[in-house]
Amino acid sequence: MNRDSSARRRRTHAAPDAAFVRRFRMPSRREAVAPSVDRILETILPAGLSDDQRDDLAVALSEALSNAAVHGNRLRTDAVVRVVIRVEPGHCAVIEIADEGPGFDVAHVHDPTDPDRLLATGGRGVFMMKRLVDRLEYNPSGNKVRLTIERRA
Repeated sequence: MNRDSSARRRRTHAAPDAAFVRRFRMPSRREAVAPSVDRILETILPAGLSDDQRDDLAVALSEALSNAAVHGNRLRTDAVVRVVIRVEPGHCAVIEIADEGPGFDVAHVHDPTDPDRLLATGGRGVFMMKRLVDRLEYNPSGNKVRLTIERRA
């Protein structure tokens, strides 16, 4: 039995309300972002998020995946963006996006709504992602982000 068929069999026999994890790698190319967002949104359907929540998540995912490919991996063709999706059906979705770059210090990201920073570049994507998902967390080195969104009753 090959690996693909055994993976499909595990998915088929899993309880419909059981949490599950999916992983994939995205090439570090701008044109890979939109199909990856679509793939993630399809995977998290069992979480039961509203249309508005899925729309918000799509924007946050686009930013996170773009940041990983462009800023983290510098669009290097030999680098990939690793994506891990954890779904708790009817409850939440957690998406981790990791790049192969050195990371950054999230504590030094400035608030773009600060009157002194309104015309400055940088920080808008992180600011926006924080407002679109329930939790946004970075690993200590700043090359992995975790987006959590919980189903609202």
